[in-house]
Amino acid sequence: MIIKKRYLIFVLGLCFLSLPSLSFADVNVGVLAPRGKLNALKQWKDFAQYLQEQLQQTVNIIPLPPPDVLPAVKSKEIDFLLTNPVHTVNAVESHGASLLASLNKLSGPEFAGVIVSKKGSGIKTARDLLNKNVMSLKFKAAAGAYTFQTYHLYQRDIDPHKDFASMREGKKQDDLVLAVKAGVIDAAFVRTGILETMEKEGKIKIDEFEIVDQHGPDDIKQLHSTEHYPEWYLSALKDTDAKLAKKLGAAALALPAEHTAARSAKIKGFVKPVKMDGMVTALRTLHIAPFNKTGGEACR
Repeated sequence: MIIKKRYLIFVLGLCFLSLPSLSFADVNVGVLAPRGKLNALKQWKDFAQYLQEQLQQTVNIIPLPPPDVLPAVKSKEIDFLLTNPVHTVNAVESHGASLLASLNKLSGPEFAGVIVSKKGSGIKTARDLLNKNVMSLKFKAAAGAYTFQTYHLYQRDIDPHKDFASMREGKKQDDLVLAVKAGVIDAAFVRTGILETMEKEGKIKIDEFEIVDQHGPDDIKQLHSTEHYPEWYLSALKDTDAKLAKKLGAAALALPAEHTAARSAKIKGFVKPVKMDGMVTALRTLHIAPFNKTGGEACR
C-alpha cells in the first residue's frame, strides 16, 4: 500500500512538472525599434531587468523594426507590446489587445511629427512641398514619421502620394535626416526628438535644417510641425494571462523616474493610458488600417 502511494505521488509529480506553467514561462515584450534593433535593446534592457525583478520571471525584449510589429502580433510571438499609437490602434481594434499604460517620455506623454528640409532649400511651408521628393518610414505604419504628417497635409488639401514628385520609404529615421542633409531628398518625415538626439550624438546640427510649418511654443518643447498625439502605449496581447498583464502593467506604472530602467530608456516612466481619440480620427480620415474598407493600405 505504501509503495502504491509513493508511486502515485511520483506519477503526479511528473505530470505537474510536464504541465506548462505561466509562472516560469519567459515573458516576451515586443518593442518598436525605429532607430534599429541594437538601439532598442540598449535602451530597454534595464527595463526588462526591472520587470524581471517585479514579476520573478525571465523578461525578454524583442526589438521590432516598424514593418515587423503587426506580424509579431499576429504570430503571437510576443506577450506584450510597446509601440506607437498607430500600431496600438491596430492591435486593439483588430487583435483584441488591451491598453496597460502610456509612455511618459522626458517631453511628456504626447509627441508630434516633424517635416524637415534643408536650410536654404526654400521649403518652409506645406505648399512648398508640392512637386518635391520626400521620404518617410513605412507608409500607414509609422506614427510620428508618416501618419501625423500625412494628416497634417490632408487638412491643407495636400496628398503626399499625388502632389509630391516622389514619396519614398526609408528604414531608419536617422537615415532620412541624413538624406536631407546630403541633398538626396528634399524633405523627410520624422518624429519629435530625433533631430535633438542626433545633434547630441554629433551627427547633425539643427541649424542646418528647416522645420516645415514649425509650431510655436506649446506643451511640446521639441521642434515639431504637427498637432500632438499620444506617446507609445504598453499593451497586453489578447491571449496573455490576465493576472500577468495586471501585474506587469502595475509594475510599469510604478517605475520611478529616478530608477536606472527609466534613465536608460530616457523616460520619466509610465502613466495611465492616454485617450487615443485624436489618433483614431486621423486613421479614419486617411482610411488607414484598421479603418480601411478594402483591408489594404489605401490613403484617401
